[in-house]
Amino acid sequence: MITPAELRQYHYCPRIVFYERCTPVYRRETRRMQYGREAHDAETALEKQRSLQRYGLHQGQREFGVHLHSEALEITGIADLVVTVGSESYPVEFKDSTREPDLGHHMQVCAYGLLLEATRETKSPKGFWHSTRTRETRVIEFDTKLRKRTLQAIRDINAFIKAERCPDPTPQVAKCLECELKNFCGDVF
Repeated sequence: MITPAELRQYHYCPRIVFYERCTPVYRRETRRMQYGREAHDAETALEKQRSLQRYGLHQGQREFGVHLHSEALEITGIADLVVTVGSESYPVEFKDSTREPDLGHHMQVCAYGLLLEATRETKSPKGFWHSTRTRETRVIEFDTKLRKRTLQAIRDINAFIKAERCPDPTPQVAKCLECELKNFCGDVF
C-alpha cells in the first residue's frame, strides 16, 4: 500500500518512491524535515482553536490525524485534518511551504478525498491545502481529471513497486542537483 504523501513524491520524481520502497536506502531526517514536522505540530495545535472560516465553512466536525485505509484503492494514510459537514467530508493538508501547491500536492489531497469516499458514507468534492508559513489556504476541487490522474498515479506506483522496476527519472534534471538520492541515479549523473 502506498501513501498519499508518496503521490506528491512521485510527482516530484518517481525514483524517490522506488528507492524508499524497493531498495534498502535510509533517508536521514534533515533539519528542514524536522522543522517541517515541528511546524506541522504547532499548526495542528492552533487549528483546534480556530473557526472554519478559512475553508469557507461556518460549521463542521473536525478530526485530526485521521487514519484511512482502502484495500480496493491500494492506499493508506493519515490525513492531517478532516472536516465533515453533513454528508460531505473535506481533507485538509498542512504544508510548511511558501510555494503554491503543485500537481503532486493536488494528487495527495485528492487521494485523501478518495480514501474518505471509499471508507465512509460520504462525498468528498474538494479538499484544502494550507501553508503554515504564508497562512494561505487553497481550495483543491476533486474534478474528474484530477481523480483520474490520481488513480492512474496510484496504479503506476503500485505497478513499479510490485515489479521492483526502477522508473524513469524526472525530466527536470535541476531537481536532481539537490536530491539526497542522486548518488543512486547513475544514468542521470
